[in-house]
Amino acid sequence: MLPSALSVALGVWVGVGSRHERPVEAGSSHLLEHMLFRGTRSYASAEIDRRFDALGGELNAATGRDDTAIIARVLADEVADAFPVLAEMAAAPLLGDDDLELERRIVLEEIAMIDDDPEELVFELLPVAVFGDHPLARPVIGSRESVSATTGDALRAFHRARYAPGRIVVAAAGAVDHDRLRALTDDLFPSLDVDPIDDDPGDAPPCAPRTVFRRRDTEQVQVAVAGRGPAMGDDRRYAMRVLDTILGGTPSSRLFRAVREERGLAYAVSTFDDQHHGGGMAGVYLGTRADNLAEALQVVGDELDRVRNHSVDGDELERAKHHARARLLLGMESTQARMGVLGRSLVHGLPLRRPAEIADRIDRVTVDDVRELAAEVYDPDALAAAAVGPDEDALRVALVPVAPRAAG
Repeated sequence: MLPSALSVALGVWVGVGSRHERPVEAGSSHLLEHMLFRGTRSYASAEIDRRFDALGGELNAATGRDDTAIIARVLADEVADAFPVLAEMAAAPLLGDDDLELERRIVLEEIAMIDDDPEELVFELLPVAVFGDHPLARPVIGSRESVSATTGDALRAFHRARYAPGRIVVAAAGAVDHDRLRALTDDLFPSLDVDPIDDDPGDAPPCAPRTVFRRRDTEQVQVAVAGRGPAMGDDRRYAMRVLDTILGGTPSSRLFRAVREERGLAYAVSTFDDQHHGGGMAGVYLGTRADNLAEALQVVGDELDRVRNHSVDGDELERAKHHARARLLLGMESTQARMGVLGRSLVHGLPLRRPAEIADRIDRVTVDDVRELAAEVYDPDALAAAAVGPDEDALRVALVPVAPRAAG
């Protein structure tokens, strides 16, 4: 509870995402999330919208590789009006065939939108290069073929199998009355009709690095290069936060300075870190014109070599740790952010840590921790790549200084 808050962020978290899908079910978690808004046993679709509009609240949902969340933010005295809607959206969606046809069309438009956006598309292609045939490689949204082929019976069976009590948690942050919320939860969730399934695909095995390329006649080439990073729950995630900050997470980071500020080779250059059950990936993204591609990737290769093979300066390490701690603590002032940390931790069985504890873990990261992690994650012989642009041959030549095996 946050005594100074006037609102409550609520979340119903379900431990199902794209990594739990069989190939024939690709995109089902995301399509089902869309369908949750199409009405429930007690609330028609329009009534759900009207209720939250009248409350002045926010209602949304999100699907990832590991989980699905239905999220709301309302004033504290309106939790009793809002929570039953969230609970029924998870437990008793109608999932009618007519609504499925409408929602299918919307998702197909979403797929088309991603396909038309090179920056979005490169991050849809990258997991294929990093994880190979493992379910973590599949786009969360699915494909045109899989979404078009999903039937109402299949989606209803998917819901019965995955939205089981043991996979659902409720999280809240803000001006929340825990006992009152607990009572609402006990009243609303016991009647789930379930047919549970064991769908954990296990860890993503090692695979040969590769490059996935999609040809587009674009002005820029969008490139992402990544290696296997810490998985969800790995204690090295704290060192990964610091490494990410040093390498490309801020305007004073090494890649931002070297690629953009000192040479003007790109407008957008950054690092990223994605952690999932069964595997993680961490890497570098940039968008640059074809004329600058080779030079920009040479600079990226040089900076990766430097962070792999040379110790980080003590002052740089302290600045990075301070930044990572500050971003964490600033972010946790948001009730929705706090609820998200609680929900994700609970649904995945991770230890619940207070912000101060996480900040302390970051503070304990050493120079050796950063160098050893960089040597593993950014090993050039293990890096994979994805790109969207006009010339695959030129891209592969330019990748050699960064990811020689993936360049092939």
